[in-house]
Amino acid sequence: MKSLSIHLVAGLALTLAAAGVAGAQTLVIGTSDARLCYEAALTLHRSHRSDLQRCEAALQHSPLPRRDVVATHVNYGILLHRAGRPDDAMHSYNRAIQLSPDLGEVWLNRGILLMSSGDFAAAEADFTRALELGVRETHKAYYNRGLSYDSREMYPEAYADYHRALERQPNWSLPLRELERFEVVRNSR
Repeated sequence: MKSLSIHLVAGLALTLAAAGVAGAQTLVIGTSDARLCYEAALTLHRSHRSDLQRCEAALQHSPLPRRDVVATHVNYGILLHRAGRPDDAMHSYNRAIQLSPDLGEVWLNRGILLMSSGDFAAAEADFTRALELGVRETHKAYYNRGLSYDSREMYPEAYADYHRALERQPNWSLPLRELERFEVVRNSR
């Protein structure tokens, strides 16, 4: 019987810079503050105080439908994370989960936050939950879960998830770059 063995070719230098972690945002259509909060979360620039204030205003003063409140909490969490306020970001994501535990995008973004803090096992659980709930951008969940597996030296799982990400988003450079570090060797048994 033949089995596959997956080996890491190069050492892992896990960095969670914006270019290395696949982020997600949730669209909010509605009031101008909520919309501006969403648009700020879409950009890759560092969060400015004015961006955070728009999200705060949307959550405190705008009559938003429940789904827009949830989405605004997610977008606010993204901006708080970028602003270097991980505890506040976690609070915002947890609030979104309280309001709508079945939204995969919340779990994806919270997983990214957990991964950046080094809690890879919890991040993996959140990425898995996002996939179970049907997160729209499955490629990002697989890629980030692959990074979490990789950081814990769970190379076969990481390899499989990088492949899944690439299947869903062909020619995406991030999983391609990670896959180049692996060598698949067939063992005879």
